[in-house]
Amino acid sequence: MQPPFHVMVIKALSAQRGAMYPYLAQEGLSPGQPKILSYLTQHDQCRQRDLADYYNIEPATVSRLLANMEEKGLVRRESRQGDKRSATVAITDKGKLVSARMRIHFDAVERRELDGFSEAEAALLRDFLRRMYRNLTGEELE
Repeated sequence: MQPPFHVMVIKALSAQRGAMYPYLAQEGLSPGQPKILSYLTQHDQCRQRDLADYYNIEPATVSRLLANMEEKGLVRRESRQGDKRSATVAITDKGKLVSARMRIHFDAVERRELDGFSEAEAALLRDFLRRMYRNLTGEELE
């Protein structure tokens, strides 16, 4: 009997995370921090609200992640007129180094999870995931 689709998606995501955890532990990163580093690597600087909106997570969660990352020297925050909610966030040089190492590891995980897929099948999978996201949110997946 085939498992329900939602179970398959959850199990695939869980397996992907499990493949990434050893790297996260090695770098001292919590599970939510790589996505913050990835965003900042691409956008250089942003508002905390941008991170919350992009990843659809609570602003308080972003704030906790950033506080920990700031302690580790991965990011820096600059508040505007003392308002932490409107603070800008930027990746530090140390954060860029960790992000570059992270990308190497995550690329290896992606190659492993797509092993046996043709390029056309991998492209179809990406298209299917974009369409699923659009169907559920009404938005395009960037």
